[in-house]
Amino acid sequence: MDNIKFGRFIRESRQGKGMTQKQLAEQIHVSDKAVSKWENGAGFPDIKILEPLAECLGVSLLELMQGERMKGSAIDTREAEQVVADTISQSKQAQEWKRRMWKVKLLLGACSCGILYLICVGICYLAGQKSGTVPMNFWKGQNNAWYENPVFFYVWAGILVILCGVGAVYLLWKNESIREIKIGRHKVKSILTILMDMLVVFLLHTYLSNIANNEQQLAMLPQAIPVNAYITTADGSRQSGIFIRDKLVQGLLDSSYVDKLQMDVRLKAGIDRVIPGQWNTLNLYLEGVNCIETLGVIKESDVVWNTGEDASFLQGTEAKCIVSKKLFDRKGWKLGDKVTLCQWYYYREDESNAELFANPLQTMKYEIAGYVDMMGKWDERFVVPPDVIVPFHVVRKCYAQEGIPFFASSASFQVSNTLSLNAFKQEMKDLGFRSVAPTVPDRSINGVALNVNDASFISTAEHLRQVIDTVRAFFPFLLLLIVGVGYLITLLLLQSRKSEMALLRSIGLNRRKCFHVFFVDQLTLVITGVVAGSVLSVLIQGNYGGSSALAGGLVGICYLAGNSLALWKLLGVSVMEALFVEG
Repeated sequence: MDNIKFGRFIRESRQGKGMTQKQLAEQIHVSDKAVSKWENGAGFPDIKILEPLAECLGVSLLELMQGERMKGSAIDTREAEQVVADTISQSKQAQEWKRRMWKVKLLLGACSCGILYLICVGICYLAGQKSGTVPMNFWKGQNNAWYENPVFFYVWAGILVILCGVGAVYLLWKNESIREIKIGRHKVKSILTILMDMLVVFLLHTYLSNIANNEQQLAMLPQAIPVNAYITTADGSRQSGIFIRDKLVQGLLDSSYVDKLQMDVRLKAGIDRVIPGQWNTLNLYLEGVNCIETLGVIKESDVVWNTGEDASFLQGTEAKCIVSKKLFDRKGWKLGDKVTLCQWYYYREDESNAELFANPLQTMKYEIAGYVDMMGKWDERFVVPPDVIVPFHVVRKCYAQEGIPFFASSASFQVSNTLSLNAFKQEMKDLGFRSVAPTVPDRSINGVALNVNDASFISTAEHLRQVIDTVRAFFPFLLLLIVGVGYLITLLLLQSRKSEMALLRSIGLNRRKCFHVFFVDQLTLVITGVVAGSVLSVLIQGNYGGSSALAGGLVGICYLAGNSLALWKLLGVSVMEALFVEG
């Protein structure tokens, strides 16, 4: 049966009865939209409705099925059987088409879910990377997250999406009205579409990987260019042998921005006892340090350690010490011996004056944990190498027990979170440190200024941020460019297929349905090109987590947007014009 002829006959019969579509629909218990579809040749009524429809229109069932008035009073039996058979076949085809379209919608829905999955994973990864949190793992292999095994991930996800898309196209191809619309008949155009998608994905992946590389360099910058800081006098002339208040010392210990803190405090000492007036008995220099690195060129491997000992005791409060080899040999000591040291601390009667005095602090017994040759290995900033090295916090504890104000002799460290330099500097300012003022001479030796060597880091970080911001600024224009590429490529490649579009329109498919047919055709090609381009980009350029997943998803969406605009424009050409031009 001819849908167009059948629909025209219904319209003419209805109008002959003086009925509207709505009135006819109410009499046979269907919607007026269904009647409109029948009359436009876009659908066919269920076989159960044919008899009541014929009665309402005042025609015979055979006349309705033939789509024309019968001139004779009788009809051949075989002819009637053939008409009924055609009607039943047409009804079954319509029902089969409805069932097939449900399957197509399910498959296309699965395709959409797969593409959205890739985009969501990419966005979540990038958002987590930007905020410094671990992104949610949507899929995991045996040991690694999906973004650590990109090839397998893209392959299985891409195959799933492609299979669903191909399945949808196959179901559509089984319909008689569009069986001629096949990708195989346009191999060159199909290959060009796939290659263009691969190229666009590769270029976008390069663009996003450039951003990811710069962000990674920025994140790794603190390790590449560490920012060192040290306490000095107000004019910056001295950074050792100064007086740093205990409040500032505690602030450095508590700060989350301070890393690898090195501090020391210098005392005078005598063995066993110091006799007032006989200052030759106060003949040792004692250095309190919180780590072995404070000692300059002396390394942990340079020390001859007692069994089971290492430099970690310098960070604690155990009464142990390292002595110079010269003193160790002269006194005939052995590792593990305990020696009594009379400790004296330096102080100033006037904080604005650098003149130093010494007073007794506390007598302590220290266990010898090791000895080292100090000669020729002491840091240049110290004029005289120490004779005894003890834990910094042991000395600080002695000050507290005696009720004496504590002062450190030097302090230096690395800034841990250099990407937040402004917050760090504000914290140090609130703590009481000031900026170095080299033009104002300072005769005191108060450690009140903070010198931060951050010029090189700031210059490099600002350059990387400018590059990232500049590249990101072009991102919206790049997406619009991809839409334009999809529009132009589709417009050029599908010019020769106007006759196919006209053919579909001529057999009764409206513009929307024709668009759906060609869109699914292009969707398969685009998905194939996007997945292939994503896998190729990852293999050649490496995986960039969310950037790799996001590149494919964005190309697919933007390219299809341009593709849809071009298709809709091509379908706007009149049927007669398209057929005439083709002919």
